[in-house]
Amino acid sequence: MSIQRFFNQSILIKRLGTVSGYKKAFQSTATVEGHIQEMDRAAAEKVGIIEQRAWISWFEPDCIIKEGDIVEDEHGTQYRVTEITLKDYGVNMHKQVILMEPNE
Repeated sequence: MSIQRFFNQSILIKRLGTVSGYKKAFQSTATVEGHIQEMDRAAAEKVGIIEQRAWISWFEPDCIIKEGDIVEDEHGTQYRVTEITLKDYGVNMHKQVILMEPNE
């Protein structure tokens, strides 16, 4: 069974870009299908996240997402991309992304 069946959320990716002159702001880059859920406390500790809340998300392997991007879910909640890992399990090839609240 493929992991793509879990890509049930429409997620907006925003990237820091130049608006005009020296002014920079986050601008919408793409809207992709994926899934975001809160990361298990034990799994967060394994990747070195001790005192912060973390989320984990999954996207298609060709999704253009970079560390430092802002991800916004369907409810308007924003997360900061902190780590991206390409996972290859045969038919379940995907990008696993670790997210944090942007104000942390």
